[in-house]
Amino acid sequence: MKALIIEDREGMKTMLMDVLEKNGIEHTAVNTVEEAMATIQTDKDHRIVILDTAVSDGTGMSFIDDLESWEAEPESKKGRRQRAENGPAIIVIRNSTESVPESCIFVKAELVKPFTTSMLVDAINAALPKDKRIVDADRGRMMANPNDELVRRGITYGESYVFFQENPRTVLDIMQTFSMAGYDMLLITASRAKVARERFGLDKGAEVYTLKGNFYPLGTMIDMVRGFIEGSRYPVVALDDLDNIIDHCGMDRTFVALKEILALRGEKHKFTFLASVDGEVLKKNERAVLTSMMTLYKEE
Repeated sequence: MKALIIEDREGMKTMLMDVLEKNGIEHTAVNTVEEAMATIQTDKDHRIVILDTAVSDGTGMSFIDDLESWEAEPESKKGRRQRAENGPAIIVIRNSTESVPESCIFVKAELVKPFTTSMLVDAINAALPKDKRIVDADRGRMMANPNDELVRRGITYGESYVFFQENPRTVLDIMQTFSMAGYDMLLITASRAKVARERFGLDKGAEVYTLKGNFYPLGTMIDMVRGFIEGSRYPVVALDDLDNIIDHCGMDRTFVALKEILALRGEKHKFTFLASVDGEVLKKNERAVLTSMMTLYKEE
């Protein structure tokens, strides 16, 4: 028996695979519904499916429709019961605003983001036959709870942080954690949107503002941030390479743009701002200006 993971965000995929591996369940991971259907049709040992509703090629819920179309509806109640027992048994990972069709006989459990390792194990047990149920070796550890991970890292929603690091590794990790916790995400980067989403583990709904040209339009960038904050419930804005903006626009204009963005915060516009910059290329007074505007993040 195998498990099939339908998930296109690397952070979430890694967590799911880790839990399955620790409990001795062989698994396959795919990014799209199309890949998932091909896998199910060619290898019927995949008796469990862990399905995220947000995947690359559209809503993950379409997998349920495709599966029911492929598995022809039996006429008798006995045939329907046998089909439900034979699986595959589906565990749906969804947001709180989404719903799962109650008529689907394959859906055995639902997980609403964020969730804990113990909740994931309970869902897996609901999908497994009684004689194959597992015991959670890490029960109580909040491995898959992104809000707890933010607390562990010392991140408070509504604050601004600057990261003095040569590469944006930590910002990447924190962005993935915010994304898994269901926050609204905006990434400012020079990378292409698709590449940036994959790199930061963001779902396809996350907004990406791509900086282009030899002289970045900082006014347009500020307007983009303003619109995003005003239109989002829990906005998180991240800038993955402040050095790059400084190189294109100069130190003074970059600092003025940062001040304008941070000044958008008010009673009606609470948001988190993350900025990564190589502190080694900045002068002492330049680092001091940044830390006067934002909290210096010190990794535990």
